[in-house]
Amino acid sequence: MRGLRSGRVRLVGFPSASPTIVPRLLAVLGESHPGLSVTYVEAEPPQAVLAVREDRADIALTFSYPGDRDDPHGSSARGLSVTSVGSDDLLAVLPAGHPAARDGVVDVSSLAEESWIAGCPRCRGHLLELCGRAGFVPRIAFETDNFVAVEGLVAGGIGVATLPRLALESFPQLPGIVTVPLPDGERRTLHLVTAHGAARVPAVRAAVAAIVGLLGT
Repeated sequence: MRGLRSGRVRLVGFPSASPTIVPRLLAVLGESHPGLSVTYVEAEPPQAVLAVREDRADIALTFSYPGDRDDPHGSSARGLSVTSVGSDDLLAVLPAGHPAARDGVVDVSSLAEESWIAGCPRCRGHLLELCGRAGFVPRIAFETDNFVAVEGLVAGGIGVATLPRLALESFPQLPGIVTVPLPDGERRTLHLVTAHGAARVPAVRAAVAAIVGLLGT
């Protein structure tokens, strides 16, 4: 590892990793392995896993939600190496002053009558699971992958939402909203997906080690 002078790693990752995890990773690798070239493409987990399978990427940084019915790390990742490397808390995003924010942790059932803003298809799936466990079907009024748009809609009193902490850390929080933890266990798991044996390649091994170090596992 110390003798690694050059190499190339093709990385693909989910959108909220792009402004949070990826810049820190590139800085770490630039300092520890300046001869290592990293390319990066943004993609949601199913497409990221497929990129590794089709040898268009060496490492996919992905996530899965609790109760995920279409987990891309199941049959679609068969024959690949999938390693859990951390977690990302999910938070409720509410208009400032919302009564559900008073207790420090949101009782999801108290939001049954609200309009909801849903995100990407996988995030929408988790929202349905989350509300289903609380005994109701959410009334989804808006859908957008744009984290800033979600906050803007919530600030405008249009609805409520959930967002991962990494998404909320991607940009300064807009005024007019509050973020409140969801019940314990409502977090997404972060994964690294590679081809079996890819860690034998020094450049890939160095990038994997750096990601694991950044995510604290």
